[in-house]
Amino acid sequence: MFSILLLLLPLTTIAQWGTPPPIVTNQQCQEEYDKIIGCVRNGSLFSSVDDIPLHNKQLNQELIQEITHVLDCSGFLNCNSSRILQSFFFNQRWILDHYYDNLETCLTIDAQIAMEKECLLPVPSGSHWNCNFITNNLKCLSESLKKQPNCGPKDVRPYQRLLWAVRASCVMGYQWKIETKNYKLKEKKILQ
Repeated sequence: MFSILLLLLPLTTIAQWGTPPPIVTNQQCQEEYDKIIGCVRNGSLFSSVDDIPLHNKQLNQELIQEITHVLDCSGFLNCNSSRILQSFFFNQRWILDHYYDNLETCLTIDAQIAMEKECLLPVPSGSHWNCNFITNNLKCLSESLKKQPNCGPKDVRPYQRLLWAVRASCVMGYQWKIETKNYKLKEKKILQ
């Protein structure tokens, strides 16, 4: 009985691991990238995906719809570079949804400017900044948020979640750059 268990153990262990990820070529990754970019319908709007939330509710809602379309259109992909890009888009859409569900009345442009002045946020310059600048002043920003009109202690946790999501977008941007080099991707300008 014990010897049968010893024979079956490796089979059950292998079955639990599932199938290994597919091996992809540079050409496949380029094709997947092209597929994602090919799904963009409104290039001028989509080119602002890095700058969210925009200070225009109508444009933000249109951008949510465009991001959703690109994600639905591109489907399941195999390359790390494609998955990182899709994850970035999912995250950007989450940021916009979270902003409108939890922070729209509190986190106005005036509140953001006042908080940045109070907490003396460093302005990233060049390519040598890191993503931690977003969360380095989390305590100061959280306290400053409570002082803003229409904001209170209940808004701190949603605001902190928003900041961590913005930091995650930054990290994904760095990962994306690494993957574009690994797979020798030729980035395309989104047509306006």
